[in-house]
Amino acid sequence: MNSAPLDLEAPASWPEVLRAYLAQHHDFFLDWETKREWATGAGYDRAVYGLESLLRQYSLVGWHCTRLTEDEIAHIRSGGMQPMDAAMLERRLDAVVAAGLLTETMAGKLKARHQAREPSRAGRVWFCFFPPRHAGELGIGRFFRHWGGEALYNSHEDDPETGAALRSVGVPCVIEALVPLSSLGSLGFLPEKIARRHLIAHGHQTVEPIDHEGAITSPLEAARIRRTALFPSRKFGELTGCDGWRAPVAG
Repeated sequence: MNSAPLDLEAPASWPEVLRAYLAQHHDFFLDWETKREWATGAGYDRAVYGLESLLRQYSLVGWHCTRLTEDEIAHIRSGGMQPMDAAMLERRLDAVVAAGLLTETMAGKLKARHQAREPSRAGRVWFCFFPPRHAGELGIGRFFRHWGGEALYNSHEDDPETGAALRSVGVPCVIEALVPLSSLGSLGFLPEKIARRHLIAHGHQTVEPIDHEGAITSPLEAARIRRTALFPSRKFGELTGCDGWRAPVAG
């Protein structure tokens, strides 16, 4: 696996084998994205599958927006990240009870209602592969205001009691990591977005999205954690753009 990340903003820096593939299929991708005069769906699928196969050997810089305790941040720095599941969520709740951050009664209420067993959430850690500030307060603000992750606070953020408890735990944090594309359960529409970035770099206009989000489904080792930017550090502000938000980032 190539440990060097693809710089999505600089297609000219991409590895020669990737640039050669995109050059070979340039006219096809261009027709599909603009006119669709002769590019067929079957041919497009073959081109995309070939591009996906190439991409899986590379990595991207990704950012995970969350709220964590000091102990959790230290554990990620030393041990990496593990995909979330219900058992992990319950262990985290037990840990904050042991640290005196929540009562056992409150933890019991939180354990009784969450979404960590849902197929769309279990076994995943989500990253955006663009600077988080591009998503704005509407896109990322909620991640920082409640501890426990979306699978927990989705069920509690509007509850006056449990929502307030989740806002009392942890510190807003952005985890920057070098994410192997082979660790994503699915590349989703990343190949198409790479093709669009190639076309844009060659002077063409596209209308479909080029920014990408994805979820790892396997552990991410500590060596791939590049930094943890904590609120209210300057780096946190640069990554999130939170200084211009309407609501306080710390909740």
